[in-house]
Amino acid sequence: RYPLVTGVQTCALPILSLLLIITITAISAVTIWLNLPGSFIMLIFIFIWAWVGDFILISFPEILIILGLMLLLEVLEFVLSGLAAKYSGAEKRSAFLAIAGGILGTIVLGSLFFIVGAILGLLIGSYLGAYWGEYQAGKSPAEARRVAVGALMGSVAGKLLKSATTVIIGVWMIREIL
Repeated sequence: RYPLVTGVQTCALPILSLLLIITITAISAVTIWLNLPGSFIMLIFIFIWAWVGDFILISFPEILIILGLMLLLEVLEFVLSGLAAKYSGAEKRSAFLAIAGGILGTIVLGSLFFIVGAILGLLIGSYLGAYWGEYQAGKSPAEARRVAVGALMGSVAGKLLKSATTVIIGVWMIREIL
């Protein structure tokens, strides 16, 4: 299965490959929660992996399928957030502020507390952005909280979907080498 490697190296290669896949998968899944392009980090890794292996373990059509899936997930993440906000009765401005608040919160708290701060910043920023938008639109604090929770849940659902897909792709890659 490894055409470019022979002899003693073939024992270490599957172990190193396994560790590399696990590491890249974990990095990709975490960076998704930091509002960074974790799914595309995984895609680049898959392309390099396939290219180094002469597209034997992962074919070019499989890479195109994964690219399509990653693009779909990017769109779906925003759609889920918007749908959840809309379902909760949000104004368009509030949905936008939820996204902007998530990005701003990730940057601010992420710079202070790195990974934990970035995740908390995403959640708190999304909530506060949607809440502020609804409050400014004249909604009561209770209505604003309901909408903010809805926008937050949509954002979390999108991130969970992207992270889970990245992990599933990592597991698929591990199955390919074993």
